[in-house]
This record gives sequence, structure tokens and C-alpha cells, in this order.
Amino acid sequence: MSLERDRAACAAFLPQVSRTFALSIEALPPRLREPVRVAYLLCRIVDTIEDEPRVPQPERRLRFDTFDALLMEDAADPAQLEQLFRNPQPDDPEAMLCSQAGAVFRCFRALPEPARQAVRPHVLDMSLGMRMYTRRAAAHGGLQLRDMPDLDRYCYYVAGTVGELLTDLFEQELPSLPPAQRQAVHDLAADFGQGLQLVNILKDVAGDMERGVVYMPQSLLDRHELQPRQLLEPSRRESSLALIREVSAQARHNLERAKLYVRQWPLPHGEPIRLFCSVPLLLALATLNELEASDATLRPGQTPKISRATLGGLLQRALEAAGNDSALAALLDMPLGASGTADGRRRRSAN
Repeated sequence: MSLERDRAACAAFLPQVSRTFALSIEALPPRLREPVRVAYLLCRIVDTIEDEPRVPQPERRLRFDTFDALLMEDAADPAQLEQLFRNPQPDDPEAMLCSQAGAVFRCFRALPEPARQAVRPHVLDMSLGMRMYTRRAAAHGGLQLRDMPDLDRYCYYVAGTVGELLTDLFEQELPSLPPAQRQAVHDLAADFGQGLQLVNILKDVAGDMERGVVYMPQSLLDRHELQPRQLLEPSRRESSLALIREVSAQARHNLERAKLYVRQWPLPHGEPIRLFCSVPLLLALATLNELEASDATLRPGQTPKISRATLGGLLQRALEAAGNDSALAALLDMPLGASGTADGRRRRSAN
């Protein structure tokens, strides 16, 4: 199979596993798109290994081992991993991606060496952390997060590593980045990823519970006198929402630092990076506002989410603001509701 066919396959997979990321990546300079796309797909592969609860632990361990070997050894055959995901369901894009992982690894191996060096250690860190948490879950009959630091650590492995990976790639695009800003983006990189991940966890609490997964820390459940199964019970809704607000406060802290991260990339050369980062950040901020205000939060079968039209509106706002320091700061600090307009929460509560 030719490299061009592999690249086309990766480009086709990206919107199937992340519509938002597929939109954002178009903001990047062409020479950055390929390493960022490949890195993201590698992360989705290892995330899929972690996220499938029906796979017995010995086979999951084999999948992790095979993935790590492919990342470290160019001579390793990707068909070994593809065989472990044979016969995926057509409506499961993540499993389909894993069953054709060879295209992703061949594209990774074709990247320039500096890009490979930026990607490899962070994806291996992600794999290491996910392996640790799946081992804990197997030992306890399911994932159990002890406290907020444990949730923070989990989010670091799942998404903070992605923030660090992207930062290393972005640095290669801006080799003259001043030392103070270079230090700042590295200090803030993990918060960027972890904030987005916490919002994803919060909006999916009900859906995750329906598949038997609870990410809310045990210490918070204990403080609010809740059992995990009670999070969706109408009689315990007030206590459950109070717990959600505590985790939401941590997400807001991470996202405030993510705002600083985005604004560190200097103009004019950092404008594409600002735009790339602003779209998922604005989406996370709007989603967090929605889940704090929406009656759909903690309702079985419902998910607080942002519409396709809102996503388009956020993209347009980011396009207009990324090249101007004051406009970008104003946009990131604007209270966005589910409609993508300012003060969305206040209007809904007044109706």
C-alpha cells in the first residue's frame, strides 16, 4: 500500500472519530497537519484499547504491548495489532480505526524525525497511564477513582499528555519562541488537555453510568453521602448536582489556564495555533456553561451538548479573533451559552 493511500485513509478516519478535531486541524499550516493528525489517531487507538470493558485483561495487556512495540520499533508489523481488532462492527469507528492501524503507523514512521521524537514519548506516557488504570479497574471490578488528585492524574494520562505532545510539535513551528513564552506554554500545556477532558467526563456522566463506568471520585461521593448508582436517582438529584459543581470548578480552573496557554502563542506566526486551540476551548467553555444550567444534566438518555450550528458559530468567532490579542482575550472570557451567544445562561433562566 502506498504512503499516499495511507495518508488518505488517516484523513478519512479523523472526522469519523472526532468531528471537532477534524475541523480544527484545518487551521494549522500544511506541514503541521500531518504530524498532528497522525499523533491524534495514535492517541485514539490507545484510548480504544483502554476504553473497551468487555476485553479480558490478558488480551488488553497484549494490545497495549503490541501498540507500544509498534511505536518504538519500526520493524514491528502493524498487522499484529490489526489482527487483535479483527471483525469490528461497521458502526464503531474507533474499532474500525484499530483494525486498520497499519495506515497510521506507516504514516508515523514516514514523519520527519523531529516530529516523531515529539510524538512518541507522550503517546507512550498515555499508554503507560491507561495501562495502569485498566489494571486497577480489573483488580477492583471497575474503574474506581479515589479523590480529585486521582481524577486529575487520570485526566493527565488521557489528555494532558496530548496537550504536551501538541506543544512540542507547535514549538517546532515557532523555533524563535521567546524563552518566557516557551516556559509558559510548557507549564500550561497539560491544563489545556485536562480541562477539555474534564468537560467530556462531566457531560457524559449519565451515559457512562449506563455502561457501568463512573469517573466521579469516591471521596466526593462520600462527602455528598452518595453511592455511584444514586447519581441519577431523582431523589438524590440535589446532592448529585452539588458533586458535579465541585468537579466543574476544577474544570473551570484548568480552562482558565488553557486560556492563558492559547494566548501565549505570539502573533503573527502563532495565529494558526491560536485558532486550532481556540475552537475546542470555546466548545468546552460553552459545554460547561450548558451542563451547569441545563436540566439534561444527570438525566438518563440525555446529554448536555452543543449543536452543530453552535460549533460553526464558535469556529467563525475564533477565525475573527485569533489574529488580535484583545479580541481573542474578549472572546475567551465571553460567557457563551448553548446557542453560542453571550449570556446564554441568563437568557434561558429569564424565559
